Amino acid sequence: MSFPPVSQSVSQSDGGTGSPDLELLVQHLEQATDPGQMVRAVEALGSCGQVGALPHLIKAFGFNRPGVADRALAAVVAFGQQAVEPLLSAIDGYDYGARAYSVRALARIGDPRAFEFLVEAIQTDFAPSVKRAAVRGLGPVASAGDAHQQARALDVLTQSLQDPDWGLRYAALCGLAEFQPQGSPPAGIRELVARVWEEDPDSLVRVKALGLLQPEVS
Repeated sequence: MSFPPVSQSVSQSDGGTGSPDLELLVQHLEQATDPGQMVRAVEALGSCGQVGALPHLIKAFGFNRPGVADRALAAVVAFGQQAVEPLLSAIDGYDYGARAYSVRALARIGDPRAFEFLVEAIQTDFAPSVKRAAVRGLGPVASAGDAHQQARALDVLTQSLQDPDWGLRYAALCGLAEFQPQGSPPAGIRELVARVWEEDPDSLVRVKALGLLQPEVS
């Protein structure tokens, strides 16, 4: 099936008013048959500025097209806090790739409403990509939360530094680096990172830890 370029169709549908027809934009995304068409449709949906586009952008996380999902991720994050509830209500329990993108979006938005979901994903999700994304995002999300969430986040991140999965330990360091509830890391984090640098069995994790320590030791 072929159809006019997204920009041309939108121009025709809005009568030149500059207000894109959401239904038509969604139709373009649903009818897209190759990655290029999908990317253009996702970008058009993202730029329309209508909250009603969010469920369709989130659905694009599961298209199994990384380039399309990356564009959809950027578009969803651009909606900011408006995207949090649509993301949480549309978590894909079957497609772990799509779920990982939802976690990344929630992490980048940094809204504390995502806190409980991230903790649950870290503790129970079977997919390493989801767990790593959740651990990495816990720092910035908890930074915007209350004192109870911040204490729990520090505990979860500390436990994650002991996980057998080196990728999860690496992600925990990233989460700690962005855990700054008062504009700076809580007391004790430097000691945690220093211990990782000295004791972690994986060289990539140790290098990451050293990189986090460098600004303070130089």
